[in-house]
Amino acid sequence: MLRWWTIGRATGVGVSAGLAALILWPIYAAWQERVLWAFLASLTVAALCGVSILLITFTDILFRRRARSLRPIRAFDVAVGLLLAGPSLVQIEALLAR
Repeated sequence: MLRWWTIGRATGVGVSAGLAALILWPIYAAWQERVLWAFLASLTVAALCGVSILLITFTDILFRRRARSLRPIRAFDVAVGLLLAGPSLVQIEALLAR
């Protein structure tokens, strides 16, 4: 289906979007109406990338038997996915609840 969308691509795009959100955060605090959509878009991309990392990782764990040596890598993937998705989704919820 989406074979070109890999954990590596999702991590690169997600981290970039997360950094953009971190840069826009203080700007949003000063000029809320001007940067709301850019801030919300960067958070959404970061959250979607985090969720896709988690889905790809869990699919790989469930359907492919890999060596034990890949467990630390999968743990790292889960951590990155949670770090991208968790805070982004919380902030999106707070923005949309206003």
